[in-house]
Amino acid sequence: MKENFNRAGNPVTTAEKNLAQAIANTIKEPVMVVDEAGNIVSANAGFYSIFQIDVKKNKFLYLSDFKVFEELEERLQNLSSEEKITDTEFSFDLEGWGSKTFLINAAALSNGGQAANLILISFNPVLSLEEKNIETKDGLDNFQKIFSQAPAIICVLRGPEHRFYLANEYYLKLVGNRNIIGKTIKEALPEIESQGFFEMLDNVYTSGKTFIGNELPVKLDVGGKKFKHSFLDFVYQPLLNDEDEVTGIFVHAVDVTEKVLARRKLEQTESELRRVIDTVPAIIWITQPNGENSYLNKKWYEYTGQTEAESSDFGWLKAVHPEERLKVKEAFEKANARQEDYTQGFRLRDREGEYRWVLDSGSPKYTPEGEYEGMIGTLVDVDDEKVKEQLLREKEHRIRSIIEEATVATALYTGREMKIDIANDAMIELWGKDHSVIGTTLREALPELEGQPFHDLLQVVYTTGDTYWGKEDPVDLVIDNKLQTGYFNFTYKALRDEKGEIYGILNMAVDVTEMVKSKELLKESESRFRQLADLMPEKVANTDAEGNFTYFNQGWLEYIGLSSKELIAKGWANFIHPEEKETYNKNWQLSLRTGTDFEMEFRYLNKKNKYKWHLSRAEAITDENGNIKMWICTATEIQKIKAEEKRKEDFLKMVSHELKTPLTSMKGYVQLLLNLLKSEEQVDLAAVPFQTYLERVDHQMGRLTRLISEMLDLSRIEKNKLELRKEKFLLNKLVAETVQDLEYTNSGHSIKVTEEYECEVYGDKDRIGQVIINLVTNAIKYSPVSQNVELKIKKAKGEKVSVSVRDFGIGIGKENQKKIFKRFYRVDGNNEETYSGFGIGLYLANEIIRRHKGTLVVKSEMGKGSEFTFTLSVAG
Repeated sequence: MKENFNRAGNPVTTAEKNLAQAIANTIKEPVMVVDEAGNIVSANAGFYSIFQIDVKKNKFLYLSDFKVFEELEERLQNLSSEEKITDTEFSFDLEGWGSKTFLINAAALSNGGQAANLILISFNPVLSLEEKNIETKDGLDNFQKIFSQAPAIICVLRGPEHRFYLANEYYLKLVGNRNIIGKTIKEALPEIESQGFFEMLDNVYTSGKTFIGNELPVKLDVGGKKFKHSFLDFVYQPLLNDEDEVTGIFVHAVDVTEKVLARRKLEQTESELRRVIDTVPAIIWITQPNGENSYLNKKWYEYTGQTEAESSDFGWLKAVHPEERLKVKEAFEKANARQEDYTQGFRLRDREGEYRWVLDSGSPKYTPEGEYEGMIGTLVDVDDEKVKEQLLREKEHRIRSIIEEATVATALYTGREMKIDIANDAMIELWGKDHSVIGTTLREALPELEGQPFHDLLQVVYTTGDTYWGKEDPVDLVIDNKLQTGYFNFTYKALRDEKGEIYGILNMAVDVTEMVKSKELLKESESRFRQLADLMPEKVANTDAEGNFTYFNQGWLEYIGLSSKELIAKGWANFIHPEEKETYNKNWQLSLRTGTDFEMEFRYLNKKNKYKWHLSRAEAITDENGNIKMWICTATEIQKIKAEEKRKEDFLKMVSHELKTPLTSMKGYVQLLLNLLKSEEQVDLAAVPFQTYLERVDHQMGRLTRLISEMLDLSRIEKNKLELRKEKFLLNKLVAETVQDLEYTNSGHSIKVTEEYECEVYGDKDRIGQVIINLVTNAIKYSPVSQNVELKIKKAKGEKVSVSVRDFGIGIGKENQKKIFKRFYRVDGNNEETYSGFGIGLYLANEIIRRHKGTLVVKSEMGKGSEFTFTLSVAG
């Protein structure tokens, strides 16, 4: 053999290699092509599969490399170019299959009549009787290929002892890759003896009837004293010979462990989801495709007092107000039939028998395949909003009444076209018209305004929302069929709806014609003017036509602390704050050039070297030809107004920020959960941290509730309406219960309680608890590093008891310790950190203790923490 197959031989040409490949790829059964040196030139997939040769790992293959081909190689070395091997049986020992017999056919190839030095060899498996039965009964053309490549768990058992004859890779993997071929099932898999499989196999072998198992559990030894629990769908199919006698059993199984576990998890998740939904502070409902109720969460039964039986199917309608029941039923049935969104507002009976307004909203839901499953929706109590709506209507009615009854000329214009919606008698009289103008536009009612600036001013206000103040503006109006000029002080103020959008303009006007005429007379007597100016509380000054100051009244001189000559010499503009000086110069020069009125807010330096806000105005006095003769300037101190505006602005910003933060957080988590639930993609709900998200929502809701409660308490205190519901109670128990609640929501902190004294007090238990909560939450908030908080109950002087709360946080400076109990005061400095809050918690706590005739004090040192102590009288 080695003389003829020496791997040297004549080299195979490209043409010969292509020929060999083409032949191998066109033949269905396993084939290979070798050259005269014993090199495997080509083979098809069937060959590589049966003989388990990895062609990727072996770039060059030779017959001599494989012991299994020794007999075939020896036979081929004696094969002449004229000879063939026809249907000759060869047996091969194949790994995992045992000994297999093949009919071999071999012949030399020729290329265009010329010898190609190549031999084509085909392999046809010789089937055993059982394999023939399998092929006949199952209608399989290639059992060996299907058996080895099938993605299922397959094996063949022989005889009444169920001895393993064949087992594919998936079966061997299932049983831990044990050596089971040739062994009985009891020998190979002893651990399943008590699991019922031996009895099933015996019954199939004895009766000849197929057995089908669905999701049956099996416990298998996978080695290392470890057992694997699986679930299988399987078929035990009896194998029959020609005489219809059972000779073995064909086993086909599919591992459905993941499916079973996933379904169980899904069932568990659905159960958990319903429990979670029951904790949501809103009513949630689900219906069937026919509209009947299939689920109402716990909140429904708490709200309405109905039982599950009473609310089943369409029983929930019985809780709807009788006057709206039919309308609600028809609207819901219509939306369900059309599979469209549903929204209805109606009155719903609560468990106390009272009807409250609710808003019911739902949307259709579908399976992943698009099949309609019914509706899912929420029901929200909007009774308070309805009350607010009614109050708003009443407010609008009051506004209309105020406008109509006001002595000041007042009108309300709506829309960009300025439709006259309301005009009181004073305004109609000012216009010189009658009530027929109401309902018309301002252009229709007062055509004489064309060419005057008022229509343009109204449009600017409607667009920008900026209020326009008109001072002594001339207006030409047709009164008694005669065009007359009057002078008016008036305002155009934009009105906004609940969405913040401008819907109209409120116009208020005062006829100052007589005042303007009087002012003109006043211009004729500068001396009288100056005398009058000195008596005025406002600061008054005069300039010439070029803006040079010529006069300052006594108010100015007392404010600046200089004489008139000194002030003129130093320059009045030098007393303006540097931040406003440039703007002032620009605006003042504009007024000097154009003759327009000057008005600006800026700060003046006083004799105490402090700046204070003033509203400064200047108006030109002209002669009969319109030439400017002088300017009259006034300045009104508005420091307190500015401070009040700043305080209100800061407070509103603070309220907006503090309320928006928890609302934004809650919205984010709710949207995330809704998106996960509504996702069209399959979501592993078991992996979604529902509890974590809902705990965060609950935390933010508690924070929002606390902030709102503080604001309500503040309002009650300011109106002296804070009620104290006093009773005798054990103070120690209240402290313990309050601390327990706080520990639940602040698990990261240690709150230690020391009780040196036990007593009862007479007071409002809830309010005292509110004080404790405030002090402890402050201790936690202002201790970003330390996690420890200490509470101590001890006897105070006289018949009194004290409760102290101590933290080890940032501490409070001495300059702030007296201020922290003031309303809206929050520590904010270079050495303190600023924390969220309205700055009213300690104010409320102090007020509550004060109204119990107690005291609340603080001891603190920067960087070492604070100790707040309140003292109450012991109950007699």
